[in-house]
Amino acid sequence: MTALPVGSQLPAIVQLLQWIYRPIPFMEECARRYGDCFTLRFPMTPPLVLFRHPEAVKEIFTGDPDQLLAGETRRLLRPLVGNHSVLLLDGAPHTRHRRLMMPAFHGERMHAYGETMREITDQVIESWPRGRPFPLQPEMHVITLRIMLRTVFGIDDVAEFMRLRDCLTELLSLSSNPLTLLPWLQGVIGPFTKRRRLLQLIQEVDVLLFAQIARRRGAGTTGRTDVFSMLIDARDEDGEALSDIELRDELITLLAPAMRRRQPLWRGRFTAFCSTLRCMTRFKRNCIGSLVQARWGQCTSANWTTLTRSSKRRSD
Repeated sequence: MTALPVGSQLPAIVQLLQWIYRPIPFMEECARRYGDCFTLRFPMTPPLVLFRHPEAVKEIFTGDPDQLLAGETRRLLRPLVGNHSVLLLDGAPHTRHRRLMMPAFHGERMHAYGETMREITDQVIESWPRGRPFPLQPEMHVITLRIMLRTVFGIDDVAEFMRLRDCLTELLSLSSNPLTLLPWLQGVIGPFTKRRRLLQLIQEVDVLLFAQIARRRGAGTTGRTDVFSMLIDARDEDGEALSDIELRDELITLLAPAMRRRQPLWRGRFTAFCSTLRCMTRFKRNCIGSLVQARWGQCTSANWTTLTRSSKRRSD
């Protein structure tokens, strides 16, 4: 068995806090001390081997997808996007969902969405006050939300979507808190977190989304060009459509970015933490051995890819 590269000797919980609250400085400090390849350890998590040399990153991202399971490493997002989000799937299920979703984002459709984006942006800009300063960020959120309502759901009446928007906004705000997304922390500090409210919001959002799905299936999609309708009409090679739960998860995946409001600094840092976790992959031991034994030259690249030592696959 190949030994893992050296890495931070701090306690695992301290490494995790450093990763959450100051990820880039922490990784830069480790790189200066241990080189382009080093190991981090977090509580109740397999060791992470990090690489930043371009050749290592290239080898990892062009590796065997049956060994490099990107979806499996995004488990932190599961309470938010569900079990059937394309972000969490690997192998054949990921390929199926991707193929079902891609037609909604092909060139011609994107051109049509572009016209909608321009139209909505012009409408919002026309309502801006003249001759005095005003906060711009809330206006950008209004534009984003209206675009998503029109292009994803095909909804022009904002009042119809207001309750869902409010629930999703609060849900995403809570899900940005690491204390609500890390399940193993709940047994230690659960009473001091908002995990219960997070689960309640997920149930409320599910009720609203499933009602939208049932209404759209009943009314039909003839003449509609929104993403929601196209996902309902999509069929795989066997003629199978997305189920209601699969539609729910993919809609949340698409809508989540539009519901984000301005975040406190610590939330932005935790977002960086989640983004890095998306690159984590479960490597088989022989693959780790071949990469660890390689000698990477000096590099100034800021790209990071993390690998976990365990090759155990998700059983669900």
